[in-house]
Amino acid sequence: MTTIISNLKITPLAVDNPIGIDNPPQLTPDDKQGASAEGLTQHVLQLSDFAVDWTHRLSDSALDTLVSDGWLVLDNVFTDKALLALQAESGFINYREAELTAGIRVSNIRGDNIRWITKDFFAGFYYLHSINALAALLNRTLFTGIRHSEAHYACYPPGFGYQWHSDNPVGRDERVISAVFYLNDEWEAIDGGAVEIVDNHGVHNEVMPLANRLIIFNSDLQHQVQIAHRQRYSIATWMRRDGLVPFVEEG
Repeated sequence: MTTIISNLKITPLAVDNPIGIDNPPQLTPDDKQGASAEGLTQHVLQLSDFAVDWTHRLSDSALDTLVSDGWLVLDNVFTDKALLALQAESGFINYREAELTAGIRVSNIRGDNIRWITKDFFAGFYYLHSINALAALLNRTLFTGIRHSEAHYACYPPGFGYQWHSDNPVGRDERVISAVFYLNDEWEAIDGGAVEIVDNHGVHNEVMPLANRLIIFNSDLQHQVQIAHRQRYSIATWMRRDGLVPFVEEG
């Protein structure tokens, strides 16, 4: 199993409890990058480290594939520095058991542990900035009406997955585009943990969770995470059309 070693100090969180789906973090630009450097022990992480030329990566043919099939895979998305920062951050945060929509933990349906990304996570917050830039492109080209994004780190212990589901519960349509970014190096088929997605044509597709890979798909598509046989790290992401609920600190 790949060991992820952090070169960052643990960042204090604004609250002790994870943020719920109906209360995503406020995504406001952080202009005080100098202050952010206080939490780093080696490299100073910058927003520019996470810049992606989405217009180049999502060509007209790629956008046509997304519309036609309902999903798309992009490899080698971020720089090595950005990837390492996300891997490190995912390895030292305190995870919480994920729950289903009704707030119930059912490990034979969903076995991941999660931590919602807020502005207190250096790498994760910069990742969300980049995702918002992707959402802006999708708004310009596909008129998706996305207004904000949310994401959480996810860790699947060996022996767990996430059974068939869509990212919009019945009667809801706030989530427009889902995305998952993968963090594990040297992942092989024997390690399991592939995401299986049913596309717009009813075809089942399996995507291996390779590091620096981003899968983008319609949030209404049915998909599952197959059982992982080693610790599996990723970032689950949603681009939403509803209004942003401000993040309020507790306590």
